[in-house]
Amino acid sequence: MSSPSAPHGEWVEASDSDDLPEALHGMRAYVPRPLPSDLIVPTETHRVLAMAEYTLGELNESTRRLPHGEMFALCTRLREAQNTAQLAGMSLDLSETWLTELLLARAAGDSAQQAVLRRHPVGRVILAFEHGTARVAGGAVVDADLLGEINQRLTDTVTGPLESGLRTRQGWLRGRSPQQVPILTTPPGAMLHSAFAQWSTWVRAPHPLPRIGKIAMGHLNLALLDPFPDTGAYLTSICSSLEMVRSKLLRRHVLPLSSWLDEHAGEYHDRIRAVVDGGPIEQWIDFFARGVRTQAHAQLRLIEELDGLRVALLERVNGSPTVQRVVAGLMTAPVTSNRALEAMYGMADRTATQVSRKLVDHGVLENIGGKSYNKIFVCRQVLDVYALQSPQAPESDRAVFSPPAN
Repeated sequence: MSSPSAPHGEWVEASDSDDLPEALHGMRAYVPRPLPSDLIVPTETHRVLAMAEYTLGELNESTRRLPHGEMFALCTRLREAQNTAQLAGMSLDLSETWLTELLLARAAGDSAQQAVLRRHPVGRVILAFEHGTARVAGGAVVDADLLGEINQRLTDTVTGPLESGLRTRQGWLRGRSPQQVPILTTPPGAMLHSAFAQWSTWVRAPHPLPRIGKIAMGHLNLALLDPFPDTGAYLTSICSSLEMVRSKLLRRHVLPLSSWLDEHAGEYHDRIRAVVDGGPIEQWIDFFARGVRTQAHAQLRLIEELDGLRVALLERVNGSPTVQRVVAGLMTAPVTSNRALEAMYGMADRTATQVSRKLVDHGVLENIGGKSYNKIFVCRQVLDVYALQSPQAPESDRAVFSPPAN
């Protein structure tokens, strides 16, 4: 069993919860210490952080080339919703996530929206991301209050004081494999309330660490606090993604960090375990920053692949400028409907029907459901590009500063 104290926190008696698995009985819980106002890290860590920020700058510039930058950001948020749901054990693909977004967009009234959410639980993750994105765009800080609002949308709970939504039972971080020992998170009650308030104060204050370093520290602390019931995997991912936009590392939400975290869930758990066992905090920061950098490179490759596919599809369809605009837009909105085309391009319903029919005839779109006005279409070629994307680190650090291949 771990020692009762560690450099970054302390081990305490766990809460006596009826639903705690028998295998976890007798284990102690970990309470992270308040985050430091300053932190000295090695030069190597600063170098890794600088390379990660440089790559995010490249990603910012590359998104300018896209015909619909806002739609690419929406597509990224939907990928985040999909991957975040997978982190919590929900299995679904990107087309289902897009379909849920379209159904939510056309749901009129709370009852219609609730019907969609009952059939498609990922809809709650989508609504949570969209709420957070809108609040950050309006100048909100990604603190305890905003996470409380997001948690309410994830769990469909009524609005109330932040404290009323905090976890009241012992929580734990699950490993990806049976060999990985779970980590019991901060016990509920006074310890959790105090530690979460301290976290919220810390994230609002300036910090001498580079921005990615601060986000990495906040992410780790939030994961170990696990403040809300059954939403830990969702919230830590949403929080870090929103903070990258709020801190102006990214102009828009165009980095699906949860995709990388999902692929490296085993190492993610091991890195957190290393910290609670007293390991160097800079190793966690390095791990997080390298993940950001790797995922940013994956996004740069994705944009290049989408650009090549756009050219190929335009050559296949010899259509009007309107048809060409829609084809180009499919790179960032591969699941659509006639109603969505009307809203996106300001076209009449008759025009939207004619365009979608032409693209179906040319094998660009496929009708996957619905009749008449409610038809849903997918561009399989674009979905395949997104699905086959796998983050890969550059071959060397020098490659980080090299321009992308033409």
